[in-house]
Amino acid sequence: MKSFEPIYKELEYLLIQKLPEYIEKINKEHNDGIILRPFQNTTLEENCIKTPSFIFDIEETEYSEKDRIVENTIYTVSIELKLHPNTEKNVIIFYRYFEAIENSIKDTDVWLNCRINNIKGNKIIVRITV
Repeated sequence: MKSFEPIYKELEYLLIQKLPEYIEKINKEHNDGIILRPFQNTTLEENCIKTPSFIFDIEETEYSEKDRIVENTIYTVSIELKLHPNTEKNVIIFYRYFEAIENSIKDTDVWLNCRINNIKGNKIIVRITV
């Protein structure tokens, strides 16, 4: 099984440092008066009470051995978005943040494959293969 540490460090870099750039791109692309603010988190494990913020969690780790040559470790992580509850157009805002997160996690070569696997409520489920 491959170590989660490099994956964690890359996710922290992408979600804390690079994501604000993607949020700004989304704001410029849509330019319709809905302005996404950067997340208030300063680390992945921070329990941030300000909004917007997110809760990061490791959901599952799976090790697969195929043909005894290719060994893959699959990590499933979740990013639960905490948005201001009394905001109009919460669905649009959620999916714009979703788009920014999706674009940011695809912008790396640390993992073999990374894709958003599911959405449950305000929780984005990401599957990472290394």
